[in-house]
Amino acid sequence: MSRRKRKNILRRLKAYITRIIAWVAQLPKRLFPPRRGKQEPPEGAEPCRREKPRPAILAVDLLLLVLLIASAVFFLSVRGMEDGQIDVSLQEGRKIVQYRIWPDTVAGFLSTASIRLEEGDEISPALTDALAQGDTIHITRAFPVAVQSAGKVSLLHVTGGTVGSMLEMADVQYKAGDELSALSFADVAAGMKITHTQVAVSYAVSYKTLDYDQVVIKDDKEYESFKEVEVEGQDGKKQITQEITVKDGLKVGRKVVDQIVVEPAVDEVVRVGTKIHYQTNYVGETRRWKEAPVDGENGWKKVTVDKITAYCTGTRTATGTTPKLGTIAVNPYYFSYGTQFYIKKYGYGAARDTGAFRNYTNSKGEPMNQLDIWFNTEREARNWGTKYNVTIWVKE
Repeated sequence: MSRRKRKNILRRLKAYITRIIAWVAQLPKRLFPPRRGKQEPPEGAEPCRREKPRPAILAVDLLLLVLLIASAVFFLSVRGMEDGQIDVSLQEGRKIVQYRIWPDTVAGFLSTASIRLEEGDEISPALTDALAQGDTIHITRAFPVAVQSAGKVSLLHVTGGTVGSMLEMADVQYKAGDELSALSFADVAAGMKITHTQVAVSYAVSYKTLDYDQVVIKDDKEYESFKEVEVEGQDGKKQITQEITVKDGLKVGRKVVDQIVVEPAVDEVVRVGTKIHYQTNYVGETRRWKEAPVDGENGWKKVTVDKITAYCTGTRTATGTTPKLGTIAVNPYYFSYGTQFYIKKYGYGAARDTGAFRNYTNSKGEPMNQLDIWFNTEREARNWGTKYNVTIWVKE
């Protein structure tokens, strides 16, 4: 018997039973009509007599009662004629499907309906629960979520939760300061990848030397060669704190977070002279003073000449230069032009000129080894005069 036919039969039986119930409700009144109060019959009328129920009517009512009982028995028998199946619903998300099945457990129903549960799927009622008429089975399908930490990837199948609960399921321990690809309280979604990066922060302390500066005080009352340290310089020290960041065991950053001067540097104070110290005090002197050379150092050597004279006349030397203090005339037989000299009380000079003495000879008949040094004034030249057998320093 089809389901539609069963419904039609039940609908008709229901209507029929409804009419029977209405008839049964009227049956007491039909079998036992109510007594009416005594009334004086009208003048000339015969007194009313109470009517007794007719046997025929009683027989009909009894017949209808029997039919009522028979209908009830028939209705119960029709209900018993059903095949014993029950109606259940299966809901997955917003999708609901109706099933008519033989009574069974949830697991048995899924097997019969070829419905497969995947890892992480949730079902209600439990698989071992028995199904009853009108039950609804709820299935929530799981979706994949990947959790990556310390080079390891865990694939989870869940029906929902937060980033924090996923990390807990993957047995990932994380602490404040670690990096997460999403907030720990954020809800997860299908296909989501959660990345956890371990972050370790440490601090390193180092020290840097602070070089002292030099403060120079110029003194125009002292010669340029004058130098005196009034305050000794002293280096300082600075403490530097650096923050070192390590992610998953790899150093990724280093930055200075604090600097403290532990010992300040002390500047060196030096007093120096600015007064020009000339080689001599002769008129027109422009040569700056410097120490006499040392025999045997830097090409200098001691030599003795026959004599040294002085001159102050002429405006052009044999080498084409203008004479000045430091211009020395030589005998080219002994010294070539450009040779450097140092003569006590005269200072440094160079061979730039020659004189008539180059044609003279000494007592031994040898060429005269003579020097003629320049002065800017005749008076200074005369004061020099002539000096014999003088030891000088020469650098060729």
